[in-house]
Amino acid sequence: MREATAAAPAFGDYKALVCVFLYGGNDSFNMLIPTGVDSRTGYAAYAAGRSELSIANNPLTLPSGNLGFGAANPYYSNGLSGEAYLKGHYPLAESNGFELGVNGVMPELARLIQNNKASVLANIGNLVEPVSKSQINDESANLPLFLFAHNHQQRALQTGQGDNLDDIGWAGKIADNWAGINNGSPLGLNISYAGNDRMLIGRDTSPIVASSGDLPEIYDMKKGAYESHDDRRALFKALAGVSNNSPTGYISFDASRTHQNTDPFERLFSSASTKSQNVFDLLSTASSEHSLTYSSTDSYGNELFSVPSAADLGFSAVLKGSFIKQMESVAKMIDMGVKDTFRSGSYNRQIFMVSLGSFDTHSDQASQHPLLLRELSLGISKFQTAMEELGHSKKVTSFTMSDFGRTLGNNGDGTDHAWGAHHLVMGGDGTASAGALKGGQMIGSLPDVRIEGDDDYSDKGRIIPTIAQDQLNATLCRWFGVDDALMPTLFPNLRNFEVVSEDVDSAYLESLFG
Repeated sequence: MREATAAAPAFGDYKALVCVFLYGGNDSFNMLIPTGVDSRTGYAAYAAGRSELSIANNPLTLPSGNLGFGAANPYYSNGLSGEAYLKGHYPLAESNGFELGVNGVMPELARLIQNNKASVLANIGNLVEPVSKSQINDESANLPLFLFAHNHQQRALQTGQGDNLDDIGWAGKIADNWAGINNGSPLGLNISYAGNDRMLIGRDTSPIVASSGDLPEIYDMKKGAYESHDDRRALFKALAGVSNNSPTGYISFDASRTHQNTDPFERLFSSASTKSQNVFDLLSTASSEHSLTYSSTDSYGNELFSVPSAADLGFSAVLKGSFIKQMESVAKMIDMGVKDTFRSGSYNRQIFMVSLGSFDTHSDQASQHPLLLRELSLGISKFQTAMEELGHSKKVTSFTMSDFGRTLGNNGDGTDHAWGAHHLVMGGDGTASAGALKGGQMIGSLPDVRIEGDDDYSDKGRIIPTIAQDQLNATLCRWFGVDDALMPTLFPNLRNFEVVSEDVDSAYLESLFG
């Protein structure tokens, strides 16, 4: 452990990465709509494949302040989420110079891009090496394993290897190599609000897995809550092989009354149990000492991280709100990390994972997808606003990932599993200052969206990606402080993209940061 700690980089600043995983495969072509006139990449080609699921080529006007109600709301349409979803888009060609429009139910995302606080990664996906349609047709392409399967693609994106699904996570590998990076804090590097997913799991390290809202605790053993809780904690420690006394003075566990762990599996379990209790204690104490209030409000003038009502939304349906609450929890954890509420002496780096699910819209897409896009837009906007108010916006970069994109072809009521998609990167303060995200860009080029076109895997509109997710992740890791020597360990296939073309050159994405 001493050797590993000594090898960790000596950072003098704080940075955080926030991965927003959209489980199920987000239909990004209805999130960011082609608006140009090119016969291959423009609106007409998109609408021909999407048919009745295509977003109308109707430019909407972003309000300068809070969203209005009823007709004053730019996306409002008779209180129906499905109609609002298809109503139109906020064009980016004039303000940002690329021919995409943001779906009408995502005004916050449009404002983030226009204000240079978010950028678009065009046609990105899971790749082992660059692939062309001709290679797919003659069966010479080196494709990711189980290309259109949810669980396998999720795993490939999180291991950083499209051709190896059995490895640990790429963020877990960083944690393994940076042991002690936060001055030995038991919280370590990685924290998940999305469950114990592979991306954050290392060979020697594991993430803290938490839920938004209430902090984790072992039932009936909260520190200092009741005397009975303290007595149980003392017994718990004794069973784990730790001699101790109850703070109440009622119970004493000296060596003769403490379990002696001789079996290696017992010792492992006891060590993990004791660590969990210590982490929960640390989180509980730090959180209780660190209250946050925001002067900023949300898009409707409500408290910043409130979940809007149906009346606010202008929909008959409501949002689940879990993603918004996850982003609120991450904002607080980042503020505690920057201000060292954990009292480790120095908190330098954190990686967070959050999730929003149910994007597998094979059917009823016009009703399901707008609610997901609405919560995504609100959640990332609220988080960015919080980072700006707290003074952390230059220290944090957020990015989206999803199983895969969806078909340009319409199956009648939804879309099916596909490949390439558009994704988002967010952060900075909009000034493109040195070391922070340069927002307002589109990195990459728009694909041929014609069914059976040059970029279609087959005949359903499964778009072949031109940028690898590994390239984006490597760029984010460089900003985070990962040395180039570690990159082949994190992303073994990155070397396949080093000298190919402008769109897939490994250095091409470096323009994301000032």
